[in-house]
Amino acid sequence: MKWKKVTAIMLAAVTLTGMFSGCGSSKSGESTDTGDSSEPVVLQWWGSFPEDQGPNQVCEAFNAIDPNVQVEYTRFVNDDSGNTKLDVSLMSDSSIDIFTSLNDVWLKKRIDSGYCYALDELFEDAGFDINEYYDDTISQREIDGHYYSLPAKKMTYTILYNKDMFDEAGVPYPEPDWTYDEFLETAKALTKGEGNDKVYGYMYPGYDAGQPATIMQVGFQGQNWMYGEDGSAQIDTDIVKDVTEKYLERVEEGIEPSYVDITTQNMDVANMFLTEKAAMIFGDWVVRDVKDTDTYPHDFVTGFANMPRLSEDQEANYTTSYTDDMSINSKSEHVKEAMDFIIWYIEEGMDYVAPFSRIPACTKYTQDELESLIFGDKEELFDMDSARSVYLTGTDFSTRSEFAAAQEINTILTEEFEKAFAGEQSVDETLSKAQERADEALEKAQ
Repeated sequence: MKWKKVTAIMLAAVTLTGMFSGCGSSKSGESTDTGDSSEPVVLQWWGSFPEDQGPNQVCEAFNAIDPNVQVEYTRFVNDDSGNTKLDVSLMSDSSIDIFTSLNDVWLKKRIDSGYCYALDELFEDAGFDINEYYDDTISQREIDGHYYSLPAKKMTYTILYNKDMFDEAGVPYPEPDWTYDEFLETAKALTKGEGNDKVYGYMYPGYDAGQPATIMQVGFQGQNWMYGEDGSAQIDTDIVKDVTEKYLERVEEGIEPSYVDITTQNMDVANMFLTEKAAMIFGDWVVRDVKDTDTYPHDFVTGFANMPRLSEDQEANYTTSYTDDMSINSKSEHVKEAMDFIIWYIEEGMDYVAPFSRIPACTKYTQDELESLIFGDKEELFDMDSARSVYLTGTDFSTRSEFAAAQEINTILTEEFEKAFAGEQSVDETLSKAQERADEALEKAQ
């Protein structure tokens, strides 16, 4: 179905002034007076991103197309408690029709639990050819011959940097294929000051404790870095030790704030970058904050750099993955309508979400459309050459294919790395304990 043509006609009379009024979990499912005695189909859509960062606008636009099919949005927070809330609802009844998974591990658990409808069974009736919407990397989303989700977003593992701070320090901008050693020297040169005047050369946001140390390993080995080729855990390895020690060295030298400081002092990565307390940061989502000059008044230019290669002979740098996976509840009573919404959403509904730094995965979006949607009238705040070559393009796709005890292993890594970062145990002891616990988790999962 050519949704863009349909929507252009149906929405000709829709104005932007009412954009925020028609969506949210508080909306009733009662029928409106449409001249038809039947009540409309009301689709319940659960997602993790805030209502005012696209979902409100999506609902308003979609609901204007056909009064007989309406969609309502409910937010769940993307943490353990929020995801558990979603899973309990999926297990218990059919009240949820469509849901979004932001994590491969959560998605796979939902597929294995039988919560996800096989979407490919609906493709033909919906007039949907998956190859018209995605490039060949979408095949990585096929599981046991079926597609249980369609990704709406591409995530790019990106370093954002303050070009003005580079210029002031006389430091060259990152090259596309820069190495870790070059990254480290750059970060050192950009680090300065003490106390309240401290400026860090680099900062990683304080999520789980395992990520600050191992995020560069994702670029080196992809999402499956925790597993060997035979599916066994590979935590206590030379490469994991190396990237962990590199992280601790950056912290020790004051180049990067520690995980402990970030979490105890509530250091927000966007605030640190946009108040010029950090010259380089990890996090593609901060693009939306760069545009928010009301909250963060600034005029410096933000550039984009690939994650550094760990060595000069590294052949691939995995920087891109799919996320925002849209699935249909296997218990839904409205799978046809839900499928129509998902198709519309990935092809056109992303128009309303992309301005909040969510890059559409659908290949029908042109480069010009992406730039217009994501950067809008704020292009002067970005180095658009690096935006095009790094942020919007990405390189090798990284998709997790090993899932055994993945959630448990992530928790183990967080718990053990927290001890290392607090000085309670050595790196060797941390990796040894994490390996032992991961082995036990995998054995239980068999």
